[in-house]
Amino acid sequence: MTGRDADVDGRQVFRPRKVLAASMAVAGLLWIAVLLYLFRFDEVPLKTFLSAGFFVLFFGVSLAYYARTLIVVDARGITYRGMVRTRRFSFSDIRKLDVMPGPVTVYAIRGKWGFVHFTSFFQHHQRLARILVERAGLAPMAG
Repeated sequence: MTGRDADVDGRQVFRPRKVLAASMAVAGLLWIAVLLYLFRFDEVPLKTFLSAGFFVLFFGVSLAYYARTLIVVDARGITYRGMVRTRRFSFSDIRKLDVMPGPVTVYAIRGKWGFVHFTSFFQHHQRLARILVERAGLAPMAG
């Protein structure tokens, strides 16, 4: 389900674009192949193995982030599920939505008990921002 689709109860799910998880998986597989290929040679420096291992780890963590992260909007508020933690905000808990434009727009949801963020890498990120502004009773966004 994407941000455009909704359950009968109006629940909407917003996720990062699937192409991001797919590209991280492909890059991770490429670096695994490089790492395995290095074992065919004698006297490869340890730092070369460590460098390839770093990229395997980096793309593995990136894949986990893009595959797990989502924001669920329902009638009472939002649930943010990140790679490590899950946070729940009622609409009345949301104090501000900061929008930091750039090559990648970053949206920071500031709540009574902390903050979470999402980026323009999310499908329908502008729609999600409008929903948050409307339902949390925040000042309208410019543009």
